Amino acid sequence: MSDARLLWLNEVSQRFAGFNREESPFVILGLPMDITSSYRPGSRFAPQAIRSSAQTLEFYSVRNGIDAGEFGFSDVGDVVLHPSDVEENLRRISDVVSYFRERDKITIGIGGEHTVTPGIIEGFRRATKTPPCVLSIDAHMDLRDDYMGYKYDHACAMRRVHELGAKVVLVGVRAFTKEELDFARKNDIPFVTSLQAESMGTNWLISYVSRVLEECKEVYVTYDMDGFDPAYAPGVATPEPEGLRPTTVLDLINGIADERFSGFDVVEVSPPFDYGGITAILAGRLILETSTVIYKNRFLK
Repeated sequence: MSDARLLWLNEVSQRFAGFNREESPFVILGLPMDITSSYRPGSRFAPQAIRSSAQTLEFYSVRNGIDAGEFGFSDVGDVVLHPSDVEENLRRISDVVSYFRERDKITIGIGGEHTVTPGIIEGFRRATKTPPCVLSIDAHMDLRDDYMGYKYDHACAMRRVHELGAKVVLVGVRAFTKEELDFARKNDIPFVTSLQAESMGTNWLISYVSRVLEECKEVYVTYDMDGFDPAYAPGVATPEPEGLRPTTVLDLINGIADERFSGFDVVEVSPPFDYGGITAILAGRLILETSTVIYKNRFLK
């Protein structure tokens, strides 16, 4: 791997669940950026916390009947990020992601704040010329044009992704401004509130999201951990009550995942506020389960 884009990578001593399998179709990228957090900082420490938590998890997926040890992960380390320049960091993330996407690797980003996701999607767009559709599991719409005058803030992540030309679908939202709501409706951005998801049921949710993604050629999932109820994920930067259950989210992903799914990220874990480490453990399980269902649909059919 001599491409200049990989100069931004820094090896880490602890790899996700101990895996370092270069031939794996799954590439783990740590994205320890935590610059624009507006409430509880600390997500820069999440990549290592999630890697550590994954050491305790069993690799067998009851949902899919597959052991993740069959395919493993290539944990290539963390992207070296500037301590204060968000736009430079997004360029670096885009550089590294585009390298692996060109080689048809399935990219798994471990954030870091949600601000990293536009950099990932730009990397996909550079590699394939067309951005993927983006399914965002999140308490927030993240559709602000700016936050306190700055456009590259975690509260603007999906607005920037939308501007890259990606179709955005929001699930679990329950905290947003009137302006964001108006923007979503005006621009035909589909969204499901957490109340809708829980009251209508999983079968309805799977059917709705499947229809929305029907014409997409490629699908990317971004898990903002505050999409889950704080009872399951207390260690996040901006918690919101009445969130989704892990079972609801994993049932949704299992119900819609197919060969078009080419990557995902897990963001906004804040280890300093993660009492008992249960948010990092949930993040690790999300990575294992999502990877397993992608592997099942892309390589075992």
